[in-house]
Amino acid sequence: MTDIRTRGFKTKTELDEHLADIEAATETEEANLLPVDFAAEKETGELARLQDDLTLLRRHLALLREQASILARAQRADTSAREQPGNYPWLKLAGVIAVTLLIARRLRSLRPSRMTRMPLGLFRFD
Repeated sequence: MTDIRTRGFKTKTELDEHLADIEAATETEEANLLPVDFAAEKETGELARLQDDLTLLRRHLALLREQASILARAQRADTSAREQPGNYPWLKLAGVIAVTLLIARRLRSLRPSRMTRMPLGLFRFD
């Protein structure tokens, strides 16, 4: 061996004895350590992963339930809107157009006064 740095040791034998003492100390420390059960660690990790997957699935299920309720409300609104006009929806639309034209014609034929100059936005047609 070349260029061995032996700070604090006068001879190579002292250094070898010191290194042997260090190795003996590490062997006793390793003997005192409890054996690691890798299978238990693996199961614990797998359990944590499965719990995370379960949490994600629950969130996904809650989202699907919410979307289903929104879809059901939209379908109810759609069916009620289709049922309102009855069998002849075009007839109801034609009636609304005719009433609007009659009101507009009546408002034009009136003389200009304070009442007729009032903005149409104040009238409520419910």
